[in-house]
Amino acid sequence: MRVQDPVTLALALALGAGWFGFPGLLWDVAWHRSIGRDTFFSPPHALMYTGVAVNGLVAAWAVLWGRRRHGAPAAFALGAVGFLLALAGAALDEWWHGHVGKDVNLWSPPHLVGLAGTVLIAVGLMLALAAHTRYARGPGWLVPRVILLFGFADLVHKAMVALDHYTLDPWGRTPDFYPFLLALLLPAVFLTAVRALGPGAATAAAVVFTAEHLAINLVLQAAGMRTATLTPIPILPALAVDLVAVAFAARGGAALVAVAGGLAFALTTQAQEAAWMAWVVARPWPLADVVAAAPRVALAATGSAWAGWALGGFVRGAGAGRPAREVFGSAARARGAGAAMLVLAAAGLAAAYRPSRAEPPASLAALALAPDTGFDHRDAVFWEPLLPDGWRAPGAHAAYQEAIVDGRGIPVGPTWCGKDEAALGRELATVRVALAINGEAVDLRHYPRTRRRTRDGSVCEWVGVSVTAPRPGFQALVYTVERDGAAPSRVTVRLRVKEP
Repeated sequence: MRVQDPVTLALALALGAGWFGFPGLLWDVAWHRSIGRDTFFSPPHALMYTGVAVNGLVAAWAVLWGRRRHGAPAAFALGAVGFLLALAGAALDEWWHGHVGKDVNLWSPPHLVGLAGTVLIAVGLMLALAAHTRYARGPGWLVPRVILLFGFADLVHKAMVALDHYTLDPWGRTPDFYPFLLALLLPAVFLTAVRALGPGAATAAAVVFTAEHLAINLVLQAAGMRTATLTPIPILPALAVDLVAVAFAARGGAALVAVAGGLAFALTTQAQEAAWMAWVVARPWPLADVVAAAPRVALAATGSAWAGWALGGFVRGAGAGRPAREVFGSAARARGAGAAMLVLAAAGLAAAYRPSRAEPPASLAALALAPDTGFDHRDAVFWEPLLPDGWRAPGAHAAYQEAIVDGRGIPVGPTWCGKDEAALGRELATVRVALAINGEAVDLRHYPRTRRRTRDGSVCEWVGVSVTAPRPGFQALVYTVERDGAAPSRVTVRLRVKEP
């Protein structure tokens, strides 16, 4: 039996384990939305971090032993840096939930650090695969090309996850920031794929991503979990990029391919998403806002596409066994391309930082509380998985949560769940809950109660009241829970409301 060389085995192990991040991330989002913030050792985390840990071990082997003894590609070092970042993100996430609050959104420093680490792991693996297989030396190297294609689909997935609440519910998608984020993230992936694999690779990566995304979401939905949306579907924008690549015969280093590809992506994306919001979501964007956002979206897409075109040059060069100086014309140009990629990435991150306005705490009249029985109890501010550990004990407890001004209300009525009707009835018979928002008492008796049996057989009841005019800034919600014969528990939720 022929024994594979250690580098091939290490790559196979790392790539196989790394793919677990795709279903793991989607499962984690669904887990948080369906079950709430669980322990660090929840099943989705176990799946994701197993893949990260395996990649960390492989990268350590390659850097400390494999490169010297077996010629492992230097790109494994990038995966090692990514592993350290992901590890730091996981540790910071635990600290964050213990000291700041139980967030279920991605846009927190720990989550973004961890996501950046997994991106570096994926890019390092693709560069290592290209360098080890030399896939670009001839058309017969089909398997490495297919693996690279799945790697690009995984990067598309990571970009979609970074959109956070825009992928959870299309209702709050805005004509300015949402297309800007798409333009900032996806062209880099598509142009890398086109230069590394040739025209058609962008569309193929988008199709693979969409198929995997759909299949995983269907499985999660069959298990009764709340999943992210299936949109945006990036196939049409990817096709536009490929058509540009064909038109420009994208086989060299022509910068025009990146510029034209970025512009084609921007135009197609804005048109597609505007049509989707108007015809499917029934929340059309004002044409004037779409036009006003177009220059910024086009600029972001062009910069992202150029960075992807440069990265694709490094991948294809590694796959052909050519040093970077040959791909870019000189060593100085290669270094310049790498530096420009880093500058563009930093500029993109800086441009994406858009702090929300913070108004003073609002009055009840300004918040416009109204009866609401249509929301899911897991969206309520007072839902046990989002509350601090030990909140039932007498005394004061503090929590931090975030919400988005997306045109829908924020459910603030307390939610209570029991394993069955009898258990819930016994609990509610001895409990009284009072609510005050920014120091003003809310008479919960004026609002309807809704009771519903969940898929797992438990029964939940909640007071149907929502803030229909949320104001950006911090709002203090104080829930006082009194039980027969016990001192009250007072839970203060510091709710940060952000603009979309």
